[in-house]
Amino acid sequence: MRGRENRLRKDRLLRAALLSAALVIAGPAAAKAPPARIVTLGTMAGPMANPARAQPATLLQWPGGMVLVDAGDGAVEQMARAGINAVPLKSVVITHIHADHVGGLFALLTRRYQLMDPPLTIYGPPGTRTMVDGLVAAMAPLRLTSPALPGAPLRDPADSVKVIEFADGADLMIEGVRVRAAANTHYLSGSHAPDPAAAQSLSLRFELPGRSVVLTGDTGPSEALIELARGADVLVSSILDLDAAVAAIRASRPDAPPAFFAAARAHFAQHHLSPEAAGQLAQVAGVKRVVFTHIGITPSRMKVAKAELARTWRGPAVFARDLGAY
Repeated sequence: MRGRENRLRKDRLLRAALLSAALVIAGPAAAKAPPARIVTLGTMAGPMANPARAQPATLLQWPGGMVLVDAGDGAVEQMARAGINAVPLKSVVITHIHADHVGGLFALLTRRYQLMDPPLTIYGPPGTRTMVDGLVAAMAPLRLTSPALPGAPLRDPADSVKVIEFADGADLMIEGVRVRAAANTHYLSGSHAPDPAAAQSLSLRFELPGRSVVLTGDTGPSEALIELARGADVLVSSILDLDAAVAAIRASRPDAPPAFFAAARAHFAQHHLSPEAAGQLAQVAGVKRVVFTHIGITPSRMKVAKAELARTWRGPAVFARDLGAY
């Protein structure tokens, strides 16, 4: 018995020595997996199209997993341009149902169906199931026209996608990652607000390997979002130049009364984050870094926007580019 215990002890010591040697040879990278990265596939504030930047889509990627957050127009092509193999993608998360955040879903679903890729699970706020059901219904002709291989059995498009709806306060696991959600202030308020049971705009927090990442989605100032973002490693925030947005409306409606433009600016300020508001959110929440996407700022106004941001945020910040990794 004593001889057997000695052999086991020697085996354990040998394995520990081999492991230590392997870590020394491979370096620190082998001892600790690299943190998850954030790939900004599309960074344009929609729904207007832009020749230089794609509509909102952000990929969260880590060794062994990835999640696509929002799927604006061109999301499929942007993944290809970023050199990302989309076949292993299993999960898509939608922050809210606006055209610029969901316009690329049909392309994603139909291409994967035709190529016989693995099924997707789409997570999203109330209304996501109705939307996806409509997209699946529109795929019916593909069942007859696009089997990938000769003689391949016809498949029901509904088998290629699953929907899981979630809402304010949700705390769930996606791809082994904890995800929390908070309803924000993007949708109309007061008597014009949609029924929360039917529609919500959500901000999301992902506890990814090596870093916590909060995506604001589209929102205005929000106490719930501040609490969600507390101490996060990275805040991926939308941002909008309020004055430029009003100026664009003024150019298209020069005869409108001043009260109209004042109301438009108040609307934008409630439903979107100005540079100052975005900086204040980051500062109060105590995040470590900010990555701006869904950027509603023209190049000519970027210097002004950065100066406005500096009034409230003193930490590191980057204005993301399409296909950037952070």
